[in-house]
Amino acid sequence: MVPDPRAQARPDSLRPLNAPLAINVTAEGQRPRSIVFNRQTRQVERIQDTWIIEDEWWRQPISRQYFALLLDDGTRRTVYHDRAADAWFLQDY
Repeated sequence: MVPDPRAQARPDSLRPLNAPLAINVTAEGQRPRSIVFNRQTRQVERIQDTWIIEDEWWRQPISRQYFALLLDDGTRRTVYHDRAADAWFLQDY
């Protein structure tokens, strides 16, 4: 039950859903070979898909390469390489 549905939302009470998580990635030629998250290293068994997003070049540019991965424990994860910041992130959906 919502206490007061007409109450104005406070900015400090909002949080992004499924925010990307910074992770460590070992890559060969821009392709991930292993990822580290939750203090565990997982080998990439297969890259199932890859795509690039480039947007907002007129502001703060977004340049990301996404990878849909199958890991050695059978889980599927989506990671991306932020090419502008040269950093890797785990994207949960």
